[in-house]
Amino acid sequence: MCSTTWVLQATNTAYQDADIYDARYAVGERMGYPSCVNQTYGCMSSQCVIDTLASYGLVAREVHCTFDQAYAIARTNTGTINPQGQYHFMAIRGVSGSEIAVANSAEGYMGVYSTLSRSQFNALGPVSVIYVESRA
Repeated sequence: MCSTTWVLQATNTAYQDADIYDARYAVGERMGYPSCVNQTYGCMSSQCVIDTLASYGLVAREVHCTFDQAYAIARTNTGTINPQGQYHFMAIRGVSGSEIAVANSAEGYMGVYSTLSRSQFNALGPVSVIYVESRA
């Protein structure tokens, strides 16, 4: 929910002037509580993220990818990244040197702060990336 909110704000789609907690709450409601997001498990599936982005007019696609593929996507697109070993969605902010820059609402969780290195990616994988292709 936090990563989806970040994507909506970063793409100038919604909530640019909203209080961050109000924005997250609104996105959680739109995403679907408790079926798609809840306090026990967080986001329940990638499809919930894709459907929520679509409800705001963003066309998103999910790929299960290597670090090099995710890095290439992060150079040109925003979206979310979810290392399965971490089970935590983070927003894609771009790249920083040889790493993927992320907006991580749980900064420091499993050693990930504001970037995801190749070694972290590989250790926490497999990884899914949901990236915004276009507006509907």
